[in-house]
Amino acid sequence: MLVTSCGNDDGVGANAASSTPTSVAEPTTTTVPATTTTIKIYASTAFDQTDVLLAERVKSAGLSGGMVRIGRADGSLIHEKSIGSVNGATPLSVASSTKWLTAATFMTFVDQGAIGLDDNIAKWLPEFANDSPPVTARQLLSHTSGVRDNSCQSGGMSLNACVKAIASSARQFPAGSKFSYGNSDFLVVGRLVEVLGGSDFATIVSQRITGPLQMNATTWPGAPVMANTAFGVRVTVDDYGKFLQMILNRGMANGARILSVDAIDALVSNQVSAYDTTKDFSVGITKIPRYGLGSWPDVVNEFGATVVVSGNGGMGLYPWVDFATKTWGIIGVQDERGAQVAVPASQKVEVEARNAVSR
Repeated sequence: MLVTSCGNDDGVGANAASSTPTSVAEPTTTTVPATTTTIKIYASTAFDQTDVLLAERVKSAGLSGGMVRIGRADGSLIHEKSIGSVNGATPLSVASSTKWLTAATFMTFVDQGAIGLDDNIAKWLPEFANDSPPVTARQLLSHTSGVRDNSCQSGGMSLNACVKAIASSARQFPAGSKFSYGNSDFLVVGRLVEVLGGSDFATIVSQRITGPLQMNATTWPGAPVMANTAFGVRVTVDDYGKFLQMILNRGMANGARILSVDAIDALVSNQVSAYDTTKDFSVGITKIPRYGLGSWPDVVNEFGATVVVSGNGGMGLYPWVDFATKTWGIIGVQDERGAQVAVPASQKVEVEARNAVSR
């Protein structure tokens, strides 16, 4: 399933000029129409309501601060507002917004042909050899693996040891039969990254994603052996914006290809259309009945293609990419009241911000 294109149409049709025979031979010319990029200019009051909602969101939660930032594919900013102690360089614990980064790191190995999304993971993690049907990477990344959350995901155990404990525990359901949002799936993905990359997770994500994107303030508490690849990253709005810009530019950043177009499409496309997701606890919080690979397709068009995708997490960080308006944005907060209140509170601000961009 392909996402709506996030770039301007680069195909320029050359119109061959008609030539009329004359007594003097004149060269036939081909005129290529000049291409222009129109930058939408917003009124100074365009995001007033977004800022009001952000201020209300920070105050009602008793937070020390928060911010909103909205940008274009070229990295230029449309709008930003910082409140209190939070600015673009403030480190934030972002809970499940971690998953999008972990999924993107894994997809670099898919791009290389080192592993396929539908391969049996037991080839790399033999502790899963007894699973029948086999567990695949796609199932882990889309919460359809049946892997049950394990207490080791809360810390105190290395990623390697935790994944072995997860593998030896009972499955919630046979792989590929249901959808159930969780965290241990992404710890298994993180361990797969370590085995495929031959190093610890934090080093590999730095080499393949955060380093090339110059996300220099992104850290993994517990690294090198205890990085939590499901909900443990600490990022800044500055850094996560660079990741979103790369997604919007379909894998390109700083003149280099970070991920293939196919990888981007897989990350942001709904992977769970065959499942009934409506009774899932996390779907009940986000009100988004779709899931990609580490991200939520917030809005889809009539053909099911993703228009808006987010990596929202349980502490209220709400990063999104809008392919229709060719913009990205972040609601940057650290709200520890619980996902049930933190996510909808940020989502309210995010929806208004997107509407302001579209108006």
